[in-house]
Amino acid sequence: MATSLECEMLLSRLAAAPAHFQALLARLEDADSVTTVAAGEWSPHEVVAHMRATNDILEPRVFQVLVRPNTPLIGFDEDRWLQVLGYVKLPVTDLLQTMAWRRKELVNALRNVSPEDWERSGIHEVRGPMTVYELATQIAEHEDEHLAQIVRATGDL
Repeated sequence: MATSLECEMLLSRLAAAPAHFQALLARLEDADSVTTVAAGEWSPHEVVAHMRATNDILEPRVFQVLVRPNTPLIGFDEDRWLQVLGYVKLPVTDLLQTMAWRRKELVNALRNVSPEDWERSGIHEVRGPMTVYELATQIAEHEDEHLAQIVRATGDL
């Protein structure tokens, strides 16, 4: 079971992530037009579009489990989600604004749950049982990975 300190540290990471993305991309003259530097890497715009798609999938799972424990958590293909919704065609600023707004909602909800609520779980169709704490950690770790990817793509301006 996660301690209150661990939950608070996770909430801080989640709350700070949108600003970290914005700060990295603010250093670019036009984040929408930056192309990848290394073969096989995504551009910063592609990273943010991917984050929007995955957060569309991951964040609602937290709410679903809080509202209905043991709820089934459907696995989605985030690449297909991204393609269908066309996030790569949206300006980076729009993607970041939505990320920041939705993240405030997620963090606000998690600040209002009981210690026991962090241990509620849903059943992911591939990964099996996942607690609210594990779902929130998955979001934070995924964002850390992609923040590092933007640093690599921009040459750590």
